[in-house]
Amino acid sequence: MERYCKAKAILKKQSRWVALGLILTILINICLLQKVYAKDIRQELYPIPLSEEEIQMFHEGFFNITTDNRNNMLLTSEYAKPEEIDLFQTFYNGISGETENITEDEIALLTTLDSQAPYLDIVKITVAEMDTFLQEKLGVTLESTQKKGLENFYYLEQYDSFYLVKGDTNFDWCVITSGNWWPDRTVSLEYKKESDNSKWIVTLRKIDSGFQFVSNARCMKIESDKEIATQSDESEYKTGIINTNKVRVRNAADADATVIFAINKDIKVKILAEENGFYKIGVSVKNRGNGEDLIGFVKKELITL
Repeated sequence: MERYCKAKAILKKQSRWVALGLILTILINICLLQKVYAKDIRQELYPIPLSEEEIQMFHEGFFNITTDNRNNMLLTSEYAKPEEIDLFQTFYNGISGETENITEDEIALLTTLDSQAPYLDIVKITVAEMDTFLQEKLGVTLESTQKKGLENFYYLEQYDSFYLVKGDTNFDWCVITSGNWWPDRTVSLEYKKESDNSKWIVTLRKIDSGFQFVSNARCMKIESDKEIATQSDESEYKTGIINTNKVRVRNAADADATVIFAINKDIKVKILAEENGFYKIGVSVKNRGNGEDLIGFVKKELITL
């Protein structure tokens, strides 16, 4: 009996040490996880610049592959959100599928609308094709868009298709110069259009099947104080200082609008206008170093006047 009691006491003492060791192990693992989580946060400070390899991939593998690259056609108009895209510019060159399947009856009907139909190229896009393309590339339906530019097409109800009679193209090559990754799997790409050397920022969102277009914004150049006053519809303008580091500048006065670039604390900006709790700002060239100023929207509380 005495031997049993001793053994029981030893087991009880050992179990306490085992329990204490288990608790310590759990606490250590929690601390390690917190440390790793904090490390991941530090590593994921945005924006994350694209590597040279990524820039090259977008330049040659996503855009500019051929003169019928549909991704380039999504750079033909300016839009702050997919619903605002100009359908006339986007589908000006048609899309593969029904373009060549045009009957004599369709040509005859189009000739009554445009006398040049028998002599120029005819682009045909069915409503179904257009809708499928918009859902794939922008994540919106034809019905949910603002239908901007759609009035410039001829529409034949019996074929449920849109048509253009033309003899030119609006395709343009682009040169991707830089880019940044942002939260929510979005990437903003700065590029130049080859036709006029204008600078733009296109924002894409990574999805399982590739990328969808979010916005396409022109980088506006501010030549003088007079031009700033004109752009803001005011006789004078104010200046402000960014009071927070890595402030996201958006392409519209909306918290859900696309981020087009970021600016650091203490950067001086021009206040062009106020809208919906945001300041429309102009960022000085000396802070960007790319030869042009950029314009965007920042929450008012992030700027000290």
